[in-house]
Amino acid sequence: MKRTISVLAVAALVLALFAGCGKTEGGKAASSSSAGASPKEVTFLCPSAAGGAMDANSRLIAPYIQKHLGKPVNVVNMGGSAGWVGWKHLHDAPRDGSMLSYANFPNMINGYLDPKNTVGLDKSNFEFLALYTSDINVVAANAKEKRYSNAKEFFDYARKNLVTVADAGARTDDAVAVALLEKALGFKFKRVHFQNSAEGLAALYGGHVDAWVGNVSEVLAPSKNGEMKVLAVLDKKRSEYLPNVQTAHEVGVEVVNSSSRGIIAAKGLDPTEKEKIMQAIKKAMEDPEQLAAAEKQGVGVTPLYGADFEAWVNEQDKNIRGIFDLLD
Repeated sequence: MKRTISVLAVAALVLALFAGCGKTEGGKAASSSSAGASPKEVTFLCPSAAGGAMDANSRLIAPYIQKHLGKPVNVVNMGGSAGWVGWKHLHDAPRDGSMLSYANFPNMINGYLDPKNTVGLDKSNFEFLALYTSDINVVAANAKEKRYSNAKEFFDYARKNLVTVADAGARTDDAVAVALLEKALGFKFKRVHFQNSAEGLAALYGGHVDAWVGNVSEVLAPSKNGEMKVLAVLDKKRSEYLPNVQTAHEVGVEVVNSSSRGIIAAKGLDPTEKEKIMQAIKKAMEDPEQLAAAEKQGVGVTPLYGADFEAWVNEQDKNIRGIFDLLD
């Protein structure tokens, strides 16, 4: 999911974005265009590489924001440091509405809570425009797996055997899900952290790990195509997209976890541009064509806007602080 773009590509993007720009007294880049001029296009950062749910979601919603904003909205992948390469770039960009970013939770919160984080940014440095979706975590196995075929069989096997479980990286939502499962089950898995979902899935398909933790939207197509079997949904109720898959709750493992994703901007976004962008985002999320496309991809659209999204982020921050010591 996070194929980091090359250093040369990043440099080229930065030069293109900041060509002709000056600096404000506070050191932030400022557009050299005339005062009040609206940017001609918008860069929509996906802070991960191509191939996973973040990338798919970004490319799903961006065309509809473009449709309702009336100007090009170009998705640019900028992976690295669990999203913070992209978010740091967003923070350092002009506040003129020319750059937005996708953000995922709890990844973003886990990143700034990490004592080893050297970026020096946290939620106070960003404006939370709109939550798009909450993508429930799942546990999946290789399609040829014979030892277990559902949640009960998997958990029973794992109680007696050390199993390897792949995720998209330390302190991602997938890693949080594995830690919560360990706490609920009372035993440990052998965790295998990859750089992204794509690498973890490759390991699963190759038979190199016993199971993989990802999200509903990531497994919908491969499970229908017979490329994997989904063992458990980490929610209280079954997914409408995977109605035949047991929930962990059904077998006494009370774990609920998801990757929630939304659209953010750097703090201090120009108010006029913010209003235009917010209107476009709201229309995009309510667009019938977008909703149909999201349903086809297994993406449940659960929008929150502005202050409601920010309050949700604050609540997630509080919850993650309560389990942060479970993560490695």
